[in-house]
Amino acid sequence: MKNNKVFRCTYLAGFILTIVLLSSAVFLQVYKGMSPCPLCLLQRISLGTLSLIFFIGIILNLRTWGNLFLNFFGLVAEICGILLASRQVWLQISPPVTSGECGASLSSIFHLLSFREAIKQVWLGGMECSQTGLEFLHLSLAAWSLIGFAILLLLSILQLIRVATD
Repeated sequence: MKNNKVFRCTYLAGFILTIVLLSSAVFLQVYKGMSPCPLCLLQRISLGTLSLIFFIGIILNLRTWGNLFLNFFGLVAEICGILLASRQVWLQISPPVTSGECGASLSSIFHLLSFREAIKQVWLGGMECSQTGLEFLHLSLAAWSLIGFAILLLLSILQLIRVATD
């Protein structure tokens, strides 16, 4: 690995982006009173996982297999985040006709239902998940989350290309 500095700088860029996105979400929840729906919480878990992955990439002197391993898990977390954010954008564009059980907290959904049923319930969403809420530059927070996950996905793909060419 001759470009280890480049790898670490890319991990740093991903780490900064995840921290900015997570900090924005916490700010909106604590200071603006916007409580997150279960889809938002799962997106935050994906972002938290990614921030941990990028932090590990910054602090460790990884070789080829380490970078492949780390970026593979990054891709999984990014794809999960993209799916969750895409679903929420879809729910905002086309709200469900019936009110789902999305009003319940994420912990109570997973506590009361089996894992499979809980995932299905969260994925179906509800009126709470379909609310646009705050918009920035005419895009909802879920759309910005989707853009953030797409950028992070591109960073991981870039890292994988670098590993393949070294």
